[in-house]
Formats: sequence, C-alpha cells, structure tokens
Amino acid sequence: MRITLFKMLKQVQHDATFYLCRMLSEKLNDISIYKNNEEIIRLTAAQVEKDFASNGIDISFSGNIATAYDELFVQVKPVVQNLLENNCNKFSQLLYTIDLSEKKANEIFANNSFAYAVEKITQFILERELLKVITRKHFSK
Repeated sequence: MRITLFKMLKQVQHDATFYLCRMLSEKLNDISIYKNNEEIIRLTAAQVEKDFASNGIDISFSGNIATAYDELFVQVKPVVQNLLENNCNKFSQLLYTIDLSEKKANEIFANNSFAYAVEKITQFILERELLKVITRKHFSK
C-alpha cells in the first residue's frame, strides 16, 4: 500500500509540474502582448544594458517607449556584426550571458547570408531579453 501511495503522489507531482510548465509556455509563447507594456519595455531595456555592460559593451536607452525596440536594435546590430567579424569568443560569451543558444546562432548562419543572420540574431537577442523579463515578472508574483 505504501508503494502505491508513493506512486500516486509522484504521479500527482508530475502532472502538476507538467500542467504548470504547459500553462507558462502557452502564456509566454505570445510575448506580443507584452511589447506595448511600458514597465516591461523599460525592464527589458535595462536588462539589455546590463547584459551588454557585463561584457564591456555600452548600450543605452533614451527612455522613449515608442521607439524602444528600434533604438535598441540599431545599437545591438552593429555590436553583433563587429563581434562576429572580430571577436567570436566575446560573441560566445555575450550569448552565454544572455542565455541564447550558440547552436541556434550557428543554425541561423548555416542557412542564411551574413547580413540576414546578423539581423536575425539581433532580433533573437532582444526577444530573449524580453522573455527573461517576462519570466522573472511572472514568477515574482
């Protein structure tokens, strides 16, 4: 009887974990709902500044919510391009800091032109930073 109860409890724990992960995944999959949230935008810009600064790269956000994505994209893109052309080790470290898969970056390069890959990686960096902020905010409640 004890083994059966243990198995039941383990299954309940597994089901609860699966449900929580699925619910969070569904909620985070549609990050577009957060892209117009002023607090999320400011926190994301601060996260970008922090992660790049920890790698010795200066990114600054003016505070203009309406142009935040474009402003950050314009600053991050040449950094990504420069690191890819001149310092792959530092680029790898930046990806590690941001928690973006190096494998994913390599796949982008394997299937696209250099210019397109730089744009796509810049986009992924900004989306990953946004996702980090959303996840942190979700779990801090």
